[in-house]
Amino acid sequence: MTMVTPSASPHRIRVVLADDHAIFRDGLKLLLALEPDFDVVADTSHLDPVKELVREHNAHLLLIDYHMPGGDSSALIGWLKARHPELKVVALTGSRSGVILQQLIDVQADAVLLKDESGAELIAHLRAVLAGRRIIPAEVRSLVSDTDMPLTRRELQITKLICDGLSNTVIADTLALSPKTVDKHRENILRKLEVCNVAQLVHKVHTAGWLNG
Repeated sequence: MTMVTPSASPHRIRVVLADDHAIFRDGLKLLLALEPDFDVVADTSHLDPVKELVREHNAHLLLIDYHMPGGDSSALIGWLKARHPELKVVALTGSRSGVILQQLIDVQADAVLLKDESGAELIAHLRAVLAGRRIIPAEVRSLVSDTDMPLTRRELQITKLICDGLSNTVIADTLALSPKTVDKHRENILRKLEVCNVAQLVHKVHTAGWLNG
């Protein structure tokens, strides 16, 4: 579901929210409404409309969850940061997986924050990001440093999509790669994780908790 609010003042901070939990999304809207200069111009429970919402509203700030229907949030963040360098992207997640948090850091999210932050902490971090700082809290760094991950960021993206049941062709389209490149990544993933097929890959990834949130 996507909601669009009336056009914001050009002098206010235009915010797009992307989170599939309506209660959390509504809570963010209420929190931001208390600030004199934030306007939530659109919110969505699905990844598909995010690109268009950012473009249509010329958003200054995107708050996005990692676990969202419609694709790979980290790939979307990387796409947005490459094409809208002025956009500030804050990944706000309940995941405590160091692998997932590292993915969000690697795609240049301006902040990677856990959902157990207080409202005051969140607002302070949003303002720091808008002022040009990158925010990776100590707890997030600690979770990342505790992770032993043999795969590269791209290999991890592809592993997640394989585990989601996507074909090589769909993965190639999603990540703007050639099918041949995806085939090579798949080969490297199986070799590095010492598994022979997708079933073994899925089992190993979930047993290790690399993509658990």
